[in-house]
Amino acid sequence: MRLFALIAVASLAAGQHFDLGGPCVDSNGPAPFQQIAQAKAAGAWDRVIDLEKSSVRASCSNAYRWQQLAAALVEARRPAQAIQALEDMDGRGFDLNPATFDAVELKALFDTPTFRKSLLGLKLDRLKRLADARRARYRELLRKLPPDRRPPEHYIAKPACPFECCRFGNWTVDADTDLVAAPGSTQIIGRARKGTRAVALTGEVHLQPEPVVVLDDGDLAKDSIAFVLDYLGEGMAHVYTAGKIVETFSAFSDYCFHPSNSCRGETLLPAGELPKPVWWIKIRLPNGAAGWTDKPQNFGGKDGCG
Repeated sequence: MRLFALIAVASLAAGQHFDLGGPCVDSNGPAPFQQIAQAKAAGAWDRVIDLEKSSVRASCSNAYRWQQLAAALVEARRPAQAIQALEDMDGRGFDLNPATFDAVELKALFDTPTFRKSLLGLKLDRLKRLADARRARYRELLRKLPPDRRPPEHYIAKPACPFECCRFGNWTVDADTDLVAAPGSTQIIGRARKGTRAVALTGEVHLQPEPVVVLDDGDLAKDSIAFVLDYLGEGMAHVYTAGKIVETFSAFSDYCFHPSNSCRGETLLPAGELPKPVWWIKIRLPNGAAGWTDKPQNFGGKDGCG
């Protein structure tokens, strides 16, 4: 089986594509998600794979559908074919960073000896080593970056409502919450009571800017160090670059094997090194008193999309 996998992957590297059972229409047609779920429930894996292939054929430029096909092949215990599908994805320019995959089956496949010894696994390992060396160089450049070329270490974005469909206005209080005089203060000036309503007036996000190296061409200078600030939703964020703040699509990861608009560059600090951003909201109580809290999870009504 391993010999078959290596031969198949080698043939793909020579320009052949994974057998999708037909040509790519790429019409962005609907995916048969319900039929796939039913076939999985029945254990009809041949039908699952056929349906996943038809889903990809209808939208060959859709990375998510390719991932679902490869994940289904893993679930069906066809790892050699899953590697072939991933090799085709790589040839089409999709980024194969496991951190960007939703399917746990694919993340598990990447950790298997079969994948690591495949041509694709060896290629990704080489790319990781190159990226790690690049990250080390840029971390040294980051260390030498003068203060006037970087944002404040403790950055405050305001006003800030930091996710898609985020809204201020009438909120419900889902848990008792103390309000303080100002962000970071310990002076309690009131309490929002569970079961009542309150008005969210404004907010601000306190964060430490995240340094990244830009690897694609676009509105951020390629091979420059930029700093991701507050997220705005729908993949957008404020980014500090060349002494100014721009609103741009933010897609940075630990590895970018195919730099593009979907993976614009790589993070420079280890995962977990930066503290999580803190969203402070100013709340007005029914009695007119207003104070701040960093516990947005205690309130409902902030998501305008429902």
